[in-house]
Amino acid sequence: MARLLEHHALEILQNGGIPIPAFRVVSTPEKAVEAAKDLNCPIVLKALIPAGGRGKAGAIRRARSSEEALTHARELLGTTVLHFPVEELLVSEAVEIEKEFFVSITFDSMSRRPVVLFSSLGGIDVEAILAENPERLIQRSVDISLGLQPFLARGIAESAGLRGDLLVETANLLATLYGIFRRYDAQTIEINPLVLTPRKNLVAPSAVIVIDNQAIFRHPELEQIADPDRTNGWRPLTPLEKKMRAIDRTDLSSAIRFNEFESGEIAFMVTGGGAGLLALDTITKIGGGPATTFDITPGRVEEKMYLATRAILSKPGLKGLIAGGNITNFIPIDVKVRGVMRALKELKVQPKQFPVVFRFAGPGVEIAKELAAELPGIVFFDASVPIEEAVRKIVELTKQA
Repeated sequence: MARLLEHHALEILQNGGIPIPAFRVVSTPEKAVEAAKDLNCPIVLKALIPAGGRGKAGAIRRARSSEEALTHARELLGTTVLHFPVEELLVSEAVEIEKEFFVSITFDSMSRRPVVLFSSLGGIDVEAILAENPERLIQRSVDISLGLQPFLARGIAESAGLRGDLLVETANLLATLYGIFRRYDAQTIEINPLVLTPRKNLVAPSAVIVIDNQAIFRHPELEQIADPDRTNGWRPLTPLEKKMRAIDRTDLSSAIRFNEFESGEIAFMVTGGGAGLLALDTITKIGGGPATTFDITPGRVEEKMYLATRAILSKPGLKGLIAGGNITNFIPIDVKVRGVMRALKELKVQPKQFPVVFRFAGPGVEIAKELAAELPGIVFFDASVPIEEAVRKIVELTKQA
């Protein structure tokens, strides 16, 4: 998923018909001063990073004068907030607040429907507030073939306790927001807080939009701003993670999911959601240090397994490799193993010095064993051995090595 930076999200909301405050994007303290003068203080300065929690991290500041704007800009620019470097600031008009609401539209993979979330309680601590008052969060799924019908939008606002003109205005905003959600193939759109001003107007001073990567090709206007390689969800991608994204794009018949850990000494390539989590849990419990996580969906995977193995083994400080997974019937096991073995041979890996443990189960496992035997010292387990035992073996061997 690609999370848009906030100024792009606000522009999309504005173009869709939702009121937002005036803003500027600046990259120097001097430009922040100019923006403060143009917008008339008070203003709000925000670190432009693709992450939530900026307020609690001190990366959202209010300035009552251009001098304060200069001070805040100097303190924020060039720092790292929530793992992201702050290179630009969003400077916007400060919105007068009478009440704060929370609104989000997201796609629920379980029901395969969009879900509208709305609460008359919003703001920086919305998670804690709604945890204490779960009944205040209104949730309604939307039939994608019908869209957010006016009666459903009004019902959401009414269930939240809104009445009169505010109910009508909120329902209209929800319908508008849903239209934007569908138009851009969004995974999530969130406004928190949605502000009711003293003049009884609804304004969106902040916005989050996450776009489905697989739909970006339908939106050329988003290609330059919806960058899935900017972040893995909570921090910038590492060079190795970027390289793995490039490998993944070489063949769209399968998909790679990969993360790199800053520390760790064991290249971890156990695939399959449940099997991978079990193996990861086991390796950490017994004192092993996984350096990566890796998963790959069925498809033409031999070349990707080869390229991925070469990339992972380029990580400095590795002392061993474990690869495998649970029983799979979608593709022959030897296809995966053939890709890994090509990489090990080209890299001239010596399993007696650099331990390698395989744990594969499924069709083609006997061929896979023959392939693995071409490098003496590789430990190969099949379905007769639990995944946990294979994990214990790689930890044992790396400690001995």
